[in-house]
Amino acid sequence: MLLLSMAFAVPAATAASAEGELAAEPGDELVPIEQATAELGLAKRAGADKVARLGREGVATLRPCLRGGRGWKRIRAVEHGPQRALYVSAARRLLADMRILLAVQQPRIEAYLPAFDRYVGELKAAGVSSPLLSQAIAAQGRRLAAYGDMRAVTASCAVFNRLTAQVREFPTRNAAEIVRADYRATPIARKIERHISNRLAAIDRRHGISHRDARTLEDAAEQMVADGGSPGAALGFQYALSLR
Repeated sequence: MLLLSMAFAVPAATAASAEGELAAEPGDELVPIEQATAELGLAKRAGADKVARLGREGVATLRPCLRGGRGWKRIRAVEHGPQRALYVSAARRLLADMRILLAVQQPRIEAYLPAFDRYVGELKAAGVSSPLLSQAIAAQGRRLAAYGDMRAVTASCAVFNRLTAQVREFPTRNAAEIVRADYRATPIARKIERHISNRLAAIDRRHGISHRDARTLEDAAEQMVADGGSPGAALGFQYALSLR
């Protein structure tokens, strides 16, 4: 309001210049965010080899139980086809989730965590005035906090064998037993297949992360572009801490 009142006391050309500067102000506060995002991109590229190495090492630990071992032996011992198929599907889902955790998510956290810490610190220090950008920065902070817990999630053949030790074959001598078998086998299978996803969901809940965070980041990226920011930087901000 002060700048607008002063504009009436100066020549028209000066007033136009002041109005132009006022209009540029929303974009000005994006500068530290865009700079921090660019620096994070450089750090990610510098850490790419470490991510690849850690990913290979992580996946290698699962090789003994990808197709064999105690867990698979127990599953294949189930003679009833539908029950066996249920357990096979659950085991494959568990291994797929473990593979993503070991090959992608945890290696990126390990390699990028110092850069992620700096990035979120710089975002918080930017002192943005936009409520939406403030909410998006808070969402990035919650995601970063969750990554410390994700590093501690264990994915290994020992975990696979422990979970699949719960596999049971239930009698199916008549129709009633078949129905009961489905009800009894399904919870076991669900517990196996959702082990990793349940752990990650619990971490999200603990840190207050929800589906709304993704929408907030998307909306904030759109606002950055509308305020004159670079579309590339806005997209980088939206997915800066993504592990996929």
